[in-house]
Amino acid sequence: MDRPSSAGGTPMSRQRVSATQRAIDSLIFTPTARSRSKRKSIPAASQVTTYDYVYTLLRAKFDRMRRTR
Repeated sequence: MDRPSSAGGTPMSRQRVSATQRAIDSLIFTPTARSRSKRKSIPAASQVTTYDYVYTLLRAKFDRMRRTR
């Protein structure tokens, strides 16, 4: 694999990758017959669950306020 060049503009030395490592890296991302046949459908917006960070922050704030009163 190639390393990106440094910010100064001088190219960094290339990292040598063995043929075995190159084959393993390419095999990780090749789809198998099993994964190729299953296409994931895109869920509707109402079905997507998200994590509410604000709720956690507000709950911690109100817990602190409740404890001090």
